[in-house]
Amino acid sequence: MPCPPPHPNLEGILAGLAPVDFDAGEDARIAEILMQRRMAQCWRPGSNMGLQGIYGTDHLDVFLTHEQLGEDIRFLFDLLRHSYAGYRHFGGDDAFLPIRDAMLERLAGMANPLQVSSYLNDLILPALRGLIADSHFRIQGVTLGAPDQVLYMNGEFILRRDGSGFVTEIDGGIHRVLEVAHGKAWPEGGILPTLTAEGEFAWAFGLVMAGGPQGAVEIAVLLENSLTGESHSRMVNLQRVPAAAPRPRSPMIVTRELGGVTVLENRGLTESSTDDYVSFFRSGYELRDRPVLVMDLHGNGGGRDSHPRDWVRIYTGHEPSRGLFVAISSRPQSKASVELWEFDIPYYISVMHRELMAIRELRAMARGLGTPQREGGPSGGNGLPPQVPIPNESLVIVLTDNNIGSSGELFVGYLRQLENVLFVGTNTRGALVSGGLGRTSLPYSGLDIMFGLQLGLRPDLSQFEGLGFKPDLWVPPGESLERVLRFVERYGLLQTQP
Repeated sequence: MPCPPPHPNLEGILAGLAPVDFDAGEDARIAEILMQRRMAQCWRPGSNMGLQGIYGTDHLDVFLTHEQLGEDIRFLFDLLRHSYAGYRHFGGDDAFLPIRDAMLERLAGMANPLQVSSYLNDLILPALRGLIADSHFRIQGVTLGAPDQVLYMNGEFILRRDGSGFVTEIDGGIHRVLEVAHGKAWPEGGILPTLTAEGEFAWAFGLVMAGGPQGAVEIAVLLENSLTGESHSRMVNLQRVPAAAPRPRSPMIVTRELGGVTVLENRGLTESSTDDYVSFFRSGYELRDRPVLVMDLHGNGGGRDSHPRDWVRIYTGHEPSRGLFVAISSRPQSKASVELWEFDIPYYISVMHRELMAIRELRAMARGLGTPQREGGPSGGNGLPPQVPIPNESLVIVLTDNNIGSSGELFVGYLRQLENVLFVGTNTRGALVSGGLGRTSLPYSGLDIMFGLQLGLRPDLSQFEGLGFKPDLWVPPGESLERVLRFVERYGLLQTQP
């Protein structure tokens, strides 16, 4: 379906979210502290360890004085104020500075010296969890994202729609669903479209809850016996639906033929070799004329933002729009931000230098593959969302779960712009409020901190973090591939495609 139109005053709203311009002296002070940390920890004479070697857990047992931890806290909030893309989005000075002051006040009542593990778990994390809901924000490996949206379903009752609602079979009799009481769940009605184990399009009792229990939940359903007209209520158990089983991230692309259907697994968007890079983009070109293509994105945690956009352009011959989300740099001219970026760069250059030129050449080749356009379609562009879908003659079925995040969700967002696309599974994670990650450590505790330097918002400014994209058909991810293959066979979709 086409993307929603942008907010009428989007530019003004985004400008209001950008942090104020701090003076050069403050920027220089933050940058100097970062530089000293890098020189002290990362680039010792004769050391090739680089950045990745300094983030361990040994320092969690160290005891630090209140004076040291106070400086640590002040540095943390200075860093966020100058470089974190979500600083104003989550309230700016009005929200962050009272939290900082409350942390300093609480620190005064804690043990002195204080163990770093207690400082992290009893002071920092509780304070920031109430302030930040950003799946890209991590401190010492702990993510401060919004609670997961968990799917609960019941496969015992198969619901079908007739002229006046939903009916189901119970003990050989037909019963009409009069009402479903489900509380404050995300989808309305407590009835979700699905595919049965036999691949039939139907409906099932189900709901989505934020951070729901590990076990089953119950909903109250009011039914009417179609033969007698008598109504009765019953409690229906909904089982928690797990995400798909984890799998290796390498190779990045796996292509299979199952029952005449091409299945493309994309496990991530960070190639480990030039072969990964070539096979990923070549798949978009080679599979563009398959009558049915199943794209399995289960567990795709992201990687390079440009990869999904380039793949869709190669597959369709049209440029998808990132107007689904508008990303702006929090502090594009900030010396603190620049230094934070540079903190990671030497390590990655040392790893990627030998393949850098080859990757550039492959990217140029990949861009060339996407030049032809299918007849009768718009040219696309890089601006706001197109008002018509991108032409696509094949049926593309995308398998999703709530472990898809970051640029993996950008992939879903781009694919949603195509014609003839069906999404099957559960909602994605909802992890796009910030991006363009920077990384450093706090000056005394050594705690690892990672957060986004770019802000990502939906054009209509609706909430996305923690919600993600909803599928068209709600199906347990561990069973979605098998059900989709039966769905294709049951409805003769291979024969009906041009």
